[in-house]
Amino acid sequence: MKDVKWKMGNAFFLLMGLLTSHALGQQVVDQILTLVNNEPIMRTDLLWSIAMDPQAPSPVGPVGRDLLSRKLEVMIDERLIAQEAARIPTAEITQEEIDKKRVELIRSFRSEAEFRERIGSVGLTPQKLDELLRQRILIDRFVDFRFRSFVLVTAQEIQQEYVGNFVPEMRKRGQIPPGLDERLEKGTVREQLAERLKVKKIDEEIERWLAAARQRAEVVPLAEP
Repeated sequence: MKDVKWKMGNAFFLLMGLLTSHALGQQVVDQILTLVNNEPIMRTDLLWSIAMDPQAPSPVGPVGRDLLSRKLEVMIDERLIAQEAARIPTAEITQEEIDKKRVELIRSFRSEAEFRERIGSVGLTPQKLDELLRQRILIDRFVDFRFRSFVLVTAQEIQQEYVGNFVPEMRKRGQIPPGLDERLEKGTVREQLAERLKVKKIDEEIERWLAAARQRAEVVPLAEP
């Protein structure tokens, strides 16, 4: 009986997922690609994520399957983090925070016009954009709470990073390496290396957490991206 209900539920999801919308005169067929703990990831979710990523190719026009497949894997990870973040009590996210996040996002593109063109091409409305930015803020808070606040970088690690990586990198570019305590545009070399190492450690902790989360989660693929 449980299997029958599950199959009926999936059939319902698939039927409801086969929707059609229009963006810049192009027909976009939407469907559920994957269920992450019964929460759907739609084809439009991938297109919205690509549109909001300044490093990704423009979604204006055809989008390659390889890019969609890579983005799907990223979105599964993001969905797992968002689901965990939603379980932790946190302060209300204000409109001011969302507005600030939007400004930061727009500034990551070459121009606001480019940003507007990209999100317009995939039918991403201002209301939906705010909803996605709210989720990003929630994820950022979770990462700060769960990972960043527990990561420590020692003076020995900074020294090793300086000697083993920073100095060779500078010399390879034909530059004279500054001292550890020399102040640059974004703080001292020591402070910048400490932040670099912290980010690296956070990324490693997140990867370990996601590997365990994927083992616990029910990730059900329903269609190719």
